[in-house]
Amino acid sequence: MDERDDTAGKEPKKAGLFALVRRLDFSGEIVSILIALIILCAFFSLTSPYFLTIKNILNFTMNTSILGIMAAGLFIAMVIGEIDVSQYAILALSTAIMVILIRRGMGSGPAIGISIGIALVCGLINGASVAFLRINPIIATLATMMIYRGIGFKLTEARALGVSGAFFTAIGSGRILGIPVSVYIMLGLYLLIHVMLTYTAYGKRVYAVGGNPEASYISGINVKMVRFWGLVISSATAALAGLIFVGQVGATVPTAGEGGLMDVVTAVILGGISLAGGKGRVGGTLIGVLILAVLSNGMVLLSVQSYYQTIVKGIVIFLAVLVDSLRGGGYK
Repeated sequence: MDERDDTAGKEPKKAGLFALVRRLDFSGEIVSILIALIILCAFFSLTSPYFLTIKNILNFTMNTSILGIMAAGLFIAMVIGEIDVSQYAILALSTAIMVILIRRGMGSGPAIGISIGIALVCGLINGASVAFLRINPIIATLATMMIYRGIGFKLTEARALGVSGAFFTAIGSGRILGIPVSVYIMLGLYLLIHVMLTYTAYGKRVYAVGGNPEASYISGINVKMVRFWGLVISSATAALAGLIFVGQVGATVPTAGEGGLMDVVTAVILGGISLAGGKGRVGGTLIGVLILAVLSNGMVLLSVQSYYQTIVKGIVIFLAVLVDSLRGGGYK
């Protein structure tokens, strides 16, 4: 009798522990990629004496904040089942207009507002093309990428244009308690998106539409608007990343990110998202960003030649997509 009572008393505690783990949202995919990140850090710590230094860690996290911010926006689009390949082009165009306006005498505040507005207009065009004109998202954003990039080249005459100011210095290289401001901005964005996707009606619709758009439509969800706003959010994060880019580089560069598109996509895929849509956690994307940052930084410290770095990144992309395929998210 006593033994039964002891056992009965333990069950609620066990259930409570499992409930806590579920609330922490440590899904199998996130645990797996977190272990991969730890293994990478351990490997580069053993092979390079410079890797596990405070200076190096702060430098590569600051440098990867632009990638991290855009990956957070792309994550939402990919959960819905879309993709946005125009983010870097939007970054280049919005910052070009901002810097040109500042160089012509406009105050930084209004110019920054116009820059964000331009990025949102680009997002509205992308969203309308996919949601209302029903153009395939990769084709639509590939076309708009070329348009936005071309306009950026025309406005800047294919030249980098320098700019300075207290605001750009603060977000580009400023630090609070020794940690780069851009890292705070990136982490704040991830927290905001986590709250939005977890606790708001739009967040629940994002996962519903990504998982089964037909069932979502039948249940009364406006599928078109969910898709529309997903691409607008993706563009908005490109605008935010653009401000940090200008702060770090001190200029707008029309070729910004021409070779970085796949890094953003890879970070999201590494984070455990399903390419079929409807599954994934933004925290996983953050870990995916850190994996890419650690991998790139470690290879540079080990003096790995650039073409070998490209090969390694290609292998990482292939393995990430293969894992997604094995989980059931592959090509149908």
